[in-house]
Amino acid sequence: MSDFEISVVIPVYNSEEYLGETLESVAAQTVGMDAVQVVIVDDGSTDGSAAICRSFQDRYPANVVFHQQPNGGVSSARNAGLDRASGRIVTCLDSDDQWTPESFAYAVDFFDNQENNVDVLVGELTLFEGEDHTHPLAYRFPKDKDSIIRLGDRPCDIQSTIGNCFFLREAIGDIRFDEDLTTSEDTLFVNRVILHKCAYAVTPFCTYLYRKRQDGSSLSQVITYSKHMQNLDVCERVLEASRRAKGRVLPFAQAVALYIIGWQLLGKASDALSAEDAANWSAAVRKIVADADADVIANARWLTREKKIVLYRLKYGVDVFKELVWVDRDRGLLDGMQLISMNAKAPCYLYEITPQGTTLHIEGTTDIDILGMPFELFVRDEKSGERFNAHLSPFPTDNRRTLAKESVCKGMRFTLDLPLEPERSFSFRARFCGRVQEVILTPHYGNFAIFSQSMKRDYHRFGGVMVKHIGKQLRTYRATWRMAVVSELRRWAEILRSKKGTSRLRFEYVWLRLCYRVHRLLFKKPIWIFGDKEWKAGDNAENVYRYAMKRSGYRGAKMYFALEKSSADYASVAKYGHVIDPTTFRYKLLFLLSSVVVSSRAEESMVNPYGPELVFVKDLMDYDFVYLTHGTLFGDLAFMLGKPAKKIKLFSVSTQMERNALLSEAYGYREDEVSLMGMARYDAYGDVHTQKKIAFLPTWRSNIAGKIIPGTSTREYVHHFKSTDFWKFYNALINDERLLDAMRRYGYTAEFYVHPAFEKQAGDFQGNELVQVGEGSADYERVLSESALMVTDYSGVGFDFGYQRKPVVYSQYDSVFSGGHTYGEDSYFDYDIDGFGPVTRTLEETVDAIIRYMENDCQMEPEYRSRADAMFGFSDYESSKRIFEGARALSERRRADGCAR
Repeated sequence: MSDFEISVVIPVYNSEEYLGETLESVAAQTVGMDAVQVVIVDDGSTDGSAAICRSFQDRYPANVVFHQQPNGGVSSARNAGLDRASGRIVTCLDSDDQWTPESFAYAVDFFDNQENNVDVLVGELTLFEGEDHTHPLAYRFPKDKDSIIRLGDRPCDIQSTIGNCFFLREAIGDIRFDEDLTTSEDTLFVNRVILHKCAYAVTPFCTYLYRKRQDGSSLSQVITYSKHMQNLDVCERVLEASRRAKGRVLPFAQAVALYIIGWQLLGKASDALSAEDAANWSAAVRKIVADADADVIANARWLTREKKIVLYRLKYGVDVFKELVWVDRDRGLLDGMQLISMNAKAPCYLYEITPQGTTLHIEGTTDIDILGMPFELFVRDEKSGERFNAHLSPFPTDNRRTLAKESVCKGMRFTLDLPLEPERSFSFRARFCGRVQEVILTPHYGNFAIFSQSMKRDYHRFGGVMVKHIGKQLRTYRATWRMAVVSELRRWAEILRSKKGTSRLRFEYVWLRLCYRVHRLLFKKPIWIFGDKEWKAGDNAENVYRYAMKRSGYRGAKMYFALEKSSADYASVAKYGHVIDPTTFRYKLLFLLSSVVVSSRAEESMVNPYGPELVFVKDLMDYDFVYLTHGTLFGDLAFMLGKPAKKIKLFSVSTQMERNALLSEAYGYREDEVSLMGMARYDAYGDVHTQKKIAFLPTWRSNIAGKIIPGTSTREYVHHFKSTDFWKFYNALINDERLLDAMRRYGYTAEFYVHPAFEKQAGDFQGNELVQVGEGSADYERVLSESALMVTDYSGVGFDFGYQRKPVVYSQYDSVFSGGHTYGEDSYFDYDIDGFGPVTRTLEETVDAIIRYMENDCQMEPEYRSRADAMFGFSDYESSKRIFEGARALSERRRADGCAR
């Protein structure tokens, strides 16, 4: 009999950065090391992993088995570990993951209880580092007790990973990992064991910490076509394992296969699929899905609505939804089983509800096309029976395709204009061509649509009409003082009864609403808010604010600039304007009262200072957002800046290239919402004399950036940053002796700044007597004004130099972006064709280009000057004035429409 209660098998391959944390999580187990055997298998590591393993073995010589072997893959390493494991219980721990300290002790106690009668105990799986979202199978875990999952009763409650499992070693027997598999090998292993007793247990008292690496380098994070096909092969093997163990394919085995398919169904491969590859993948998926029970698809909580619809279409054919019988006017049944509900968000998602004279203008998106049937979308007034048809238009950003590029759904936008008058009850409906029956949709509301799905007492007053969302309807009433008071009191009561936040926080928002009402009664002057970053000014918004306060002479609004009091820029802005700290209650009130918000940032913290508590005040928030892009848009960012992601009333751009893009179907903006007005910060370049300076301003890489610190806009320090190619290239460039010799010869100095996303990594770069490394974010206005030459890779600040008709060297050493384009195929800007200087691919080419410019006093060649002349709509320094006048016109239009605050 083994002396160890539990054996931990740890396969290791080049994990020196994380391995120490993993081993310490084992050493910290409260069960005590006397009860733990640690089997470490080094699978041919070439870094310092082996030394870390030996050091741990030296600390616990009686507990650690350390085995080294040539690289054979994780399955081979785990098998070697299982062969050497002697504990009663076995768990496999990846070399970059961890178990919480109480986990092993609880697992031992669990298996000591003979009444449990299962071979596998599953702990909760928590993601950390690169991702921290809830795992789709987390619903299986009760909050304060264990649960036995019997496959016959709960076939969809599957287990897919091995890391968070504890096994009785005797149940594993001769089962081993398939060494021919490089993906989903753990899913096959786990379910072969579980099929013995057709049951396993889950517990919330053991937690496995699964690291999703920030740089995307985990093997499970890199998915190629071959891995997708191997995953489908695992599906077939799981089904076959069920046949062998139980004589038939259990619904549980079907669920495991569908879970694997679900991950890749609407995904992408990291490599391009050929037509043959796509056909092979589709055939393999259809074969598995065709044999799956429909109720397994229907009851799988981990399948999204759209994935279920795609699976039904694969199983029954694309025309399956034509056979639906609709009950309760929103549920579609096939042979008595519900296939779809129109209560979901996607069929009727409203992102804008605004008054336009005597009409209520509504914009939204729908995915009804996913059912594969022609349809009509409209609103019906339940009282009068009137019908108001929606105008549908393409929304390509929301197009969805399978991995094989087969079209699943064409995204659609819709607009509606409803009469803004009392005593209406509007319901949103769809009718499928060839049918008389109307299907009722449940409207869901985006962040900028004044109503909240979770609050039932929302209301909004537009002049003499009050609008409320009640159930599935928008209802209008004649606005009276009595109705307004009663509605507001009911709203307060709903907030105080809410479970969101603390009771003190809820009371604060009731007080905020009361203050808002009082201010609206007593003060009529419009409020405008300007802001760049919460902690830093100096970008486009401050330039416009400076013009508004010092040069415009406008007194028609009270104008504030949002900036934290701890900011180094606070005092300088306060000298000429009114500065408000965005962390204060007063700011929340002013933001709620504002009619115009002008910012160079469109992040959530700028457009919504209330965070998750937005639902408490959303029905009061009604401002026009003037967005001044921080940099020139030269690639498709519709998913982030288009509708419905943002509600931008005036989008200021500096090039016709941007304007054309924003007016496309992808973004969804109208002609009057996009204006060619220039970049406000360009105005500062008109009065500055260029010096003999070079600005090194590379952009960032999301795959090596630190995780955003909760509640801030800053990112964590990345300890392995100096091992990245990015650091190696740029640190070598600014310290290149040939470059430095030329700089001395021609009298140049330089400044190097990392992108704000890399701000905490600035200290990793080594400056010298000629190149100064900035400690934080650059003072872009000063650096871009003073410098004669810019060296960047893909940064949009290159456009600032182009506007000044100064040259840029695009040093694109890494080719991480397709064809040298930041946005790959979606780029509007080709560096080789449209750029304001040469594109280089190596360190030597970059140094050569910089030296050539220094030799010629950094003059822009005629070819690049003509590109700059063609790119920009203006060449003056009056952009702030144009933008301010645009915001002013927007405010006056609100007043004319009767919406002024």
